[in-house]
Amino acid sequence: AAPRLRDASLTEAKMRQAYVDCVKHMRTMYQKCKLVHGDLSEYNMLYFRSTLYIIDVSQSVEHDHPNSLEFLRRDAANVNDYFKRNGVRTMTVRELFDFVVDEAVGS
Repeated sequence: AAPRLRDASLTEAKMRQAYVDCVKHMRTMYQKCKLVHGDLSEYNMLYFRSTLYIIDVSQSVEHDHPNSLEFLRRDAANVNDYFKRNGVRTMTVRELFDFVVDEAVGS
């Protein structure tokens, strides 16, 4: 069984890559799926064979939900807090939030 990210033993490099992957997943969920997880943390991510998986997506809200942007801000804060505690240099919460919602990024 794949361990929760919280319980996985990752090298510093793999932890950095997991952060990048998480940020990309958050953007994909928002931009392509039109969803905000709403409870994203190290408890709702699995790490298996060098791949990060986001779980418990069923409680996600659509991006036009009245609280979706507050949920996304909280997700960004939770993600950054976890990865900072594990030695990763993260974006600011605002930078992460903007990266997720800004349609022009990557255009």
